[in-house]
Amino acid sequence: MAKKAKKAGAKKHTAAARGFQALAMHVTEQHGRHAFEELKADRPTSSTFALAESLPKNLDPESAAKRILAHAFASRAMPSLTAPKVQKVDDDECNFRSLGVETVPLTGTTVVKFRQQIKGIPVFGSLVSVELDDDNEMISLNSSLAEPDLTSYVAKISPHDALKQIAAVAGYGRKLPRGVPALNVFLDHKGKWHLAYIVEDVRSRMKGKASPAKRQIPLVYDYVIDALTGALVAELPRTPALAPSTASARDELGHMKTFNIEISGRKRVMRDGVLNIETYDLAYRDPIGGKLPGKLVTLPWSPAAVSAHTHAAVVANFLRKVLKRNNIDNMGGCVVSTVNCVVKLLEHPRGSKVWLNALWDGIQMLYGQGPVDGELRSLASSLSVVAHELFHGVTGATARLIYLGESGALNESYSDIFGTLIANSAKPDIAKWDWHIGCGMAVRDMQDPMQNGQPRLMKDFVNLPLTQKHDMGGVHQNSGIHNYAAYKVMTAKKGRAFIFRPKDLAAMFYVALTQQLSRQSTFADSRRGVVLATRSLFRELPQKKIDIRVRAVEAGFDAAGIK
Repeated sequence: MAKKAKKAGAKKHTAAARGFQALAMHVTEQHGRHAFEELKADRPTSSTFALAESLPKNLDPESAAKRILAHAFASRAMPSLTAPKVQKVDDDECNFRSLGVETVPLTGTTVVKFRQQIKGIPVFGSLVSVELDDDNEMISLNSSLAEPDLTSYVAKISPHDALKQIAAVAGYGRKLPRGVPALNVFLDHKGKWHLAYIVEDVRSRMKGKASPAKRQIPLVYDYVIDALTGALVAELPRTPALAPSTASARDELGHMKTFNIEISGRKRVMRDGVLNIETYDLAYRDPIGGKLPGKLVTLPWSPAAVSAHTHAAVVANFLRKVLKRNNIDNMGGCVVSTVNCVVKLLEHPRGSKVWLNALWDGIQMLYGQGPVDGELRSLASSLSVVAHELFHGVTGATARLIYLGESGALNESYSDIFGTLIANSAKPDIAKWDWHIGCGMAVRDMQDPMQNGQPRLMKDFVNLPLTQKHDMGGVHQNSGIHNYAAYKVMTAKKGRAFIFRPKDLAAMFYVALTQQLSRQSTFADSRRGVVLATRSLFRELPQKKIDIRVRAVEAGFDAAGIK
């Protein structure tokens, strides 16, 4: 029988750990297999499966998942899974809305996601993932559900008033930002529930006499406005830090590279029509102020642009060939990069062209540059940095882990994981991998986070204020804990042989991120997600071999103290 569900994140480093209860089970583990078998046996007594034509295999995946989920909540075969009983709200007004169906090529399964909603209002960060096989039978169930404590579910301010408040905060003056305010039930990082309007992906226009904290990167936020009082609840950063032809030129490290370009008349531009990649140059201007993306790069090809363009192509090919993902948004959307950026307000003492940063601003890539061996070098020179930042875009298009506290550190860690996987993708031998993020400007070490001042154990998690001054709650610092867990998983051995192949590792962490995590997920949620992904990926193997791989994942997270 399934074990009683425990709250996600036993160590309450963020309010998200206090606000949601988590449950995960898989058909390849004993208690999951027994629970799912009991559900099948219980179907004749269930109204959702009373008729033969209502069996899962006769339904489309979404309808089957809805019936399975409704049955699971109602059945005594699943005592650990109970629908939240929300205060002052009738039980039948707390239900689940489908977020859609996704076929996962890496596992050969189908995942149907649901979001908890109360009186038709979605609970921000909630998630139920039902994974199905070809017969629409449940393979895994992963849930993160809440019991909000709200006195009212009726907004007192209008969506227009919410946009006006965002306009004031984001520097729009009398103009309103684009976006439609969506009503949500939102848990802030102090553990307080709000009925709130949320507008996603708003580009900040703060400039002029605004304070440094308001002017510096990130540029794109999700804004949360209390629907009862009109107060700003949170600014959630979304920025973590035609006829094709080819050309050849040297990159920032002096290596000769061949890359796709586009020819329009007599003009050659740095546009890859096959992978849909474009590279621009900002000529050391400030990205804040509406000048993005800059000028499309033409001849002569600058080394910084060559590095950005060719490294973006490596990432795009990895996404397509290894992860079966069509670019950042999975719809083939354009990958835009801009080199030679400088945030003037943060002018470096070593020169007006120095800006030691590279980031995905929520829409595109921005690259600064810094001194290396007496010369100015673009951060686009490092494949691990480029892959890290572009993967923030993948996270933003899938789990949308908010860039604060523990979920922000998890966001950073997943980018480090894929920065490492992609940077080492030409090395099949894991023993020869480089575990540093950065090239000549290494800032993190997954093998030994403490070398760069990061904690590697959960007991050493550093609680910091959720402000830009304190790195949004230490997202870059605390990411070392999850990085170390990932390193231990990736290097797990049975005897002298590594247990996982590089492509297996990529699939495990990718499926966990995109299918099992949500906006306010924690390190513990990631552990559950990677275990579930591992079980699904290797479910066709003998049980003994599945268990070896699951134990390796669990041991890796145990090593970092992530329980």
